[in-house]
Amino acid sequence: MRRHAHRSIPGTFPSPGRRRFAWAAVAVGAKRIFALLAAVAALETASGQEPTTAETVVTQPTTMTTATTAPASGGQRGSLPLPREKYGPWVLVPAIVTIILAIALRQVIPALSIGVLIAAFMLVPCLAPQDAYGGGVIGGLRLAVETYLVNALTDVDHIKIILFTFSIGGMIGIIAANGGTGAVVNAVARWASNRRRGQITTWLAGLVVFFDDYANAMIVGPSMRPICDRLRISRAKLAYIVDSTAAPVASIALIGTWVGAEIGYIRDGLKQLEQVPEFLAGVGAYNAFFNSIPYRFYAVLALVMVLLVGLLGRDFGPMKKAERATLAEPPPETAGSEPQPRTRGRAWYGLVPILVLVFATLALLILTGWPAEGLASIETSPDQARWVGVMQHILYECDSYNSILYGALAAIAVALAISLGTRALTLGKCVDSATESMARMFPTMVVLVLAWTLSASMEALQLGQVAQGLLEAAHFDPTWLPLLIFVSACVVSFATGTSWGTMGILCPATVTIAAGLLADHPAEDALPLFYASVGAVLAGAVFGDHCSPISDTTVLSSLASACSLEDHVWTQIPYALTVAVVSIVCGDILCRQFDQPAWVGLLAGTAALVLIVLIVGRKPTPTVAQNKA
Repeated sequence: MRRHAHRSIPGTFPSPGRRRFAWAAVAVGAKRIFALLAAVAALETASGQEPTTAETVVTQPTTMTTATTAPASGGQRGSLPLPREKYGPWVLVPAIVTIILAIALRQVIPALSIGVLIAAFMLVPCLAPQDAYGGGVIGGLRLAVETYLVNALTDVDHIKIILFTFSIGGMIGIIAANGGTGAVVNAVARWASNRRRGQITTWLAGLVVFFDDYANAMIVGPSMRPICDRLRISRAKLAYIVDSTAAPVASIALIGTWVGAEIGYIRDGLKQLEQVPEFLAGVGAYNAFFNSIPYRFYAVLALVMVLLVGLLGRDFGPMKKAERATLAEPPPETAGSEPQPRTRGRAWYGLVPILVLVFATLALLILTGWPAEGLASIETSPDQARWVGVMQHILYECDSYNSILYGALAAIAVALAISLGTRALTLGKCVDSATESMARMFPTMVVLVLAWTLSASMEALQLGQVAQGLLEAAHFDPTWLPLLIFVSACVVSFATGTSWGTMGILCPATVTIAAGLLADHPAEDALPLFYASVGAVLAGAVFGDHCSPISDTTVLSSLASACSLEDHVWTQIPYALTVAVVSIVCGDILCRQFDQPAWVGLLAGTAALVLIVLIVGRKPTPTVAQNKA
């Protein structure tokens, strides 16, 4: 680990005068946000809109009594209001406070903790006294700790994530100690001989591991970290590349763990249609998924942005400061960026465990998703190749958590066997190296658990239902529907930190809303708007998964890159926001206003990103001649 891996980027902490100015700016921004929420809430009340009848169960302990459907008389469960009815847009408050505090304090753990407490206190009035531990301050504290924090720690899938993360960390420690990492770095460095090639190599590695965002982050980050250290590429830049080639590439891959869920959400929306519009005749869920890919401007342009930053060698904002700070530090051989090999290793010492991790994970994904009745039992759509449909079915039914967990356990077992079999390390040194590497991951795991806790509490506050209600209540030109859906999905996914949760809530609603608004339009006009709307919600969900400080993928990317979460989020957000704005202007606005196909928006967006990077970006000043890009 780099000696200053968890140190904040030099220059990002303001002087006392600037700090006071920053706090004042944050206060003004928060005041305006809350004023806007109050105005929206007042407008909603004045308009006398009926609450939507669609209801999702409030997350509670298993012993709690929950309501499944709001009564038509006003949505009351007896005398207890539902969170979305009691607070309306104010359910955003915990997420907004968390984000503001994380930016102002540059400390995520206190910000997340306060956000969880606020959400718990807001939930207390919506629960029966026995479910809210008696209510009041003590009840709110107990609800936050005994319900949401404990549930986050006892959730089976969460435990598996923690286990495979620590297992991969242990593998990293062993192959670093046995000399395998250093040998792999020396081999790859023959081609990735400068900063430009190093960044492009990392980007390509992210595209190769396309089948799962978790596997992408936990394989690419640790594998490329020593190479990036050697080339003086900052940990923040590595975390950005890893994060930008995790969810974005997994979301548009035709085969992977995401595609089945995305198709399933679209299918749910199509099933909810009481009457299928004429323009949707013959359009299935897979057809809608496939044709929406060109309209996922954010996901595609996020990948383009990473490539441009690497090719042009230019950065802006906090990332530029991070790159300059890395170039100003001593070389990794003297800075101690990684545990120095205690023995002269070979490349296969490190390469074999990594390949075992990749192929074991992929093989287990296929094995756990293989139908018991055989491949003949799989029904595929006539508008797609048979093998594509079979792979999609297998990966939709697979157990991704167990696959990655056992892949990681196999990888650390192989690393241990290689170290002992070649006598590169003793058993004691293997254990010490593995546990030391795991220990460095503990602070980030705390953040991950708190992020899960806040995400669950925000789900209980029914943030997604509030956004869905606002979408359904909006009456406007359908031409701008993709833009509204993209912005709504960005807000929800950023506030909740979950892309799949956002897709699960908004995607079926988007399908039904778009089908209803476009029912009277000609098919040649309605279908592109329908595909664009579906693409907008799926791309907007990726935005939050990509850069939200409470997203598990964001946390795992920072962990895998050994970069503090604060630095990762702070340096990545300017790039993510730039891509989001370009996606809106060149994708949603340009294509809709001038009736252009999606590829025109993608080309215009690429050109816009090139100009932004060239005009705004600056090359970091290298201190070592051979590291110039």
